[in-house]
Amino acid sequence: MLNKIPLQFIVLLSAVVLLFGFTNEKHNKIVSSSFLHSEELKDTMTVKNMGGGDHNWEQSIYENYQSLNDTTLDFNAFYYGLKGFYRLKEQEDFYNDSILTIVDFTQHSSQKRMYIINVNTFELKLKTLCAHGKNTGGAMARKFSNISGSLQSSLGFFRTAETYRGKFDYALRLDGLEESNSKARARGIVIHGADYATEDFIQRNNGVLGRSFGCPALPKESASTIIDIIKNGSCFFIYSDNLNYLGSSELINNEDSLNG
Repeated sequence: MLNKIPLQFIVLLSAVVLLFGFTNEKHNKIVSSSFLHSEELKDTMTVKNMGGGDHNWEQSIYENYQSLNDTTLDFNAFYYGLKGFYRLKEQEDFYNDSILTIVDFTQHSSQKRMYIINVNTFELKLKTLCAHGKNTGGAMARKFSNISGSLQSSLGFFRTAETYRGKFDYALRLDGLEESNSKARARGIVIHGADYATEDFIQRNNGVLGRSFGCPALPKESASTIIDIIKNGSCFFIYSDNLNYLGSSELINNEDSLNG
């Protein structure tokens, strides 16, 4: 029977089988390397750190995310935020170590994209509007920089520092903890309130939030309250699905944490 099958058909069938096998293998590699099944993170973050209990680690991280009761926060942002937070907590002086703030710059500027999370209970304390830099983009944050005068936002992990009063009234200084934001203090990148970071401004500006000179600016009417929650040594993470940052950040890619 096989002798009657044309040689060309056998060659073609073999090629299809090989192609399917390669494609399936590639798919499996992608799935296995996904952060949802990351053995690296499992090794560096205990179930106790992820909320306690004896249950499966993957179940734990899903439960913690679901505890927020707000799926508008990109899961990648949540994952990397926790990953960096726990690594930094081992060596940084996070005096306010029950708080993790995540700014999700994958979202449109009109969205409330800054999330303040209690990492002891995984309760979402609040979320708010947050502006990005003038040269980072219009409605969406696209370009990022650590260069003075760039008027762009910086990505990565920061530690909140001291408050002060100046041209922005009540403001909060930030210390960058990565190469991507190491010049934050020198650049004057601070958390402050602004009239252009409000719902009223969005309505007057064709559905787009105003932009800063690189600061994560907040609604002026609530900025003081928010600053008082996260000031004095909490973890502040600005996230984007920017491949340059995700590929180069030592903090989220390597076992060794960065120096503060």
